[in-house]
Amino acid sequence: MKLLIVDDDRDLCELLDYAFRKEGFAVEKAYDGQMALAAMQRERAEVVVLDINLPRMAGFSVLERIRHDDRNLPVLLLSARQEEADVLRGLQLGADDYVTKPFRPKELVARVRAILRRSYREKGRATPQRFRTGDLVLDEAKHELLAGAVPIHLSPTEFKLLRHFMSNPGRVLTQEEILEGVWGYDVEVGGDLVKLNVSRLRRKLQGDGSARDFIQTVPGVGYLFRGGNGGVLKESAVEVES
Repeated sequence: MKLLIVDDDRDLCELLDYAFRKEGFAVEKAYDGQMALAAMQRERAEVVVLDINLPRMAGFSVLERIRHDDRNLPVLLLSARQEEADVLRGLQLGADDYVTKPFRPKELVARVRAILRRSYREKGRATPQRFRTGDLVLDEAKHELLAGAVPIHLSPTEFKLLRHFMSNPGRVLTQEEILEGVWGYDVEVGGDLVKLNVSRLRRKLQGDGSARDFIQTVPGVGYLFRGGNGGVLKESAVEVES
């Protein structure tokens, strides 16, 4: 398993290099954003541990470039910043997890392994599917959402969230179930993370001024995916095409 560590703290890089090599990872290190992108052009990593405070190119910018090229490459962000807004921004840009410094190397290894388990589960699923409800069509193969013939741009996280909802029509999902299904486990600021992404997803689904109201809040419990006419969808009402 090829791991790329990107951090300008060389002592920390050496510590993480040792910790991950002990666990059987092949490790490459980069000390700024430009070095990270150059390293990925030489040989694509299978998982990236990326600090957000980098010289030459900020970690958030590196993450955006990664997501432009590969929507599914597992990325874990590191930062000394503990502000919730930074955590949410990183996850919204498509990071799979976010760890604040200081941390224990064993914790980081465990989180990387959790990300990889989720990635393997997704790769091991059946052939990509198309989900249809109302005028919405979500196509996994194309990573595309259409409302009628109009594309709606979703971030990688929003796409996973909508896919999770459309896979569970007519069922109330708790925040914990959504975190497990979309992010893999209970990440930091979990409740706010779910609320933020549900809110953004709702706005995008109604961005053309339509009356679509697919996601219902169930106070004190979670969320329910429902039809655009306000009626709760039965499981058979969401058409799934393999």
